[in-house]
Amino acid sequence: MAACSSSTPAATESAAPAATEAAAPAATEAASAAPAATEAPATPLNVTWTYTGPENDGGYNVINEVAMNAMPSVPGVTVNGIYDVPYSDEASQIIRQAIANGAQVIVDTVGLGTLLTDVCAENLDKVFCYSGADAGPQPANSASWWLPDWDLGYAAGVAAGSMTKSNIIGMVVPYEIPIAVQAVNAYALGCQSVKPECEVKVVYTNSYFDPPAATRAAKTLVNSGADVLRNITDDPSFCKVAEEAGVYAVGEYNDFSEQCPNSIITSTIWDFSDYMIEEANQINAGKFTSTGDSGFPEVTPLKNGPGGPHLGTFGAFVPADVKAKVEGVYTEMVDGKNFFVGPIYDQKGKEKVPAGTELDDKFLFHGWDWYVKGVTASEG
Repeated sequence: MAACSSSTPAATESAAPAATEAAAPAATEAASAAPAATEAPATPLNVTWTYTGPENDGGYNVINEVAMNAMPSVPGVTVNGIYDVPYSDEASQIIRQAIANGAQVIVDTVGLGTLLTDVCAENLDKVFCYSGADAGPQPANSASWWLPDWDLGYAAGVAAGSMTKSNIIGMVVPYEIPIAVQAVNAYALGCQSVKPECEVKVVYTNSYFDPPAATRAAKTLVNSGADVLRNITDDPSFCKVAEEAGVYAVGEYNDFSEQCPNSIITSTIWDFSDYMIEEANQINAGKFTSTGDSGFPEVTPLKNGPGGPHLGTFGAFVPADVKAKVEGVYTEMVDGKNFFVGPIYDQKGKEKVPAGTELDDKFLFHGWDWYVKGVTASEG
């Protein structure tokens, strides 16, 4: 469990070379054959991605592989994935071995923090690193990277609030850490924007990938009255339980509409393809930029389609007005609207964010260590 201390949010105001012709040789000179025009060979760039859980998890790893497999569209880039990377010193050993094997870029999808960045600091002239969702300081060859998942969570809450009948929605969550607390709160506030009486029940599984535990947690939520489920765990267990129970679900990470066509309202898809392609180009151009000591990641922007984070397929059962409402809120987010504006209250009803105060992205990323009103959480 993450240690929680009271945080106060910060207030914010709302080129190909030019073609040339060879000069004709003088009649008195011996003609020599002009060399054939050739393109400079692509700069090799070997990129290794690290994943927690298996290759075929059906969710988080699958969608990150979309970005991984998009990178070779940059000439010279090759990629490979390492799976089942643990949150332990073994992860550092795995990364050191990858560098010894020729990896020039390490992309961490799993939040390894210093298990990655300490190794990067040891190899300043050998490797560039991308540290997923890392609020810690980065060495000169490393950048933290992420996405505005708070916006995606709020949009998911709008979808859930538009479809719930019980006014109780549920989340299957791996760990009680700031990034998960933020996801729960965003989901709750999105739901409450539609149904002010909306409650969010959370069950923690203590694992990102443990399908039996995720299944038990989802069933617990259904039995407690939740009629819309959402996941932060990596696999589709949550929506399969929803299918069996005849309730709804809103997916996180991947598009779960094919796996659960009768329960998925929509999904919020974590597509980093455009960002990773651009980063490969920046490295090749000698323009890599570290996020340094900022405590804030490079945030890949929302999109209205593939290439960046976006909404997935809506279920055939979703009413047209609900789809339009969710898409309308999401479009406002793409255009830059901040939906996290006070007053916002904690679980005990105490005002934590005054009326008119906006939560900034840095707070939303890693500063939210208290639950909003209407949230209850328990261990699975």
